[in-house]
Amino acid sequence: MHYPPAYHEGIRLFNTGHFWHAHEQWETCWLAASGMDATFYKGIIQAAAALVKWQQGNLRGMQLNWTKSKARLVTLPDHYMGIDLRAFSTTMEQFITTHHCDPAYTTPRFHLLDAFQD
Repeated sequence: MHYPPAYHEGIRLFNTGHFWHAHEQWETCWLAASGMDATFYKGIIQAAAALVKWQQGNLRGMQLNWTKSKARLVTLPDHYMGIDLRAFSTTMEQFITTHHCDPAYTTPRFHLLDAFQD
């Protein structure tokens, strides 16, 4: 399946810790989307925003953004736009609630399912 280049670039940026820039890439996708796709983009944008707040040391902002993100992502199928959303949400939840203070714990990443990689 083919996705917009900005979507793939956002995943690359997110996975390398450039959460703000990932957010910016996905925002262009979100503005052009509707329905479930718009919900998906808004959810991953808010996940990126949560990690921006974490980078800034704003743990309340991290939690608030993750709460908004999670509320959107749970409305979508387990696998959406080539991502296992349930696995990502579980990893993100563990990071937000437990591991955000542990420097040995890496930030959550998006893993495209093989069939969806270009």
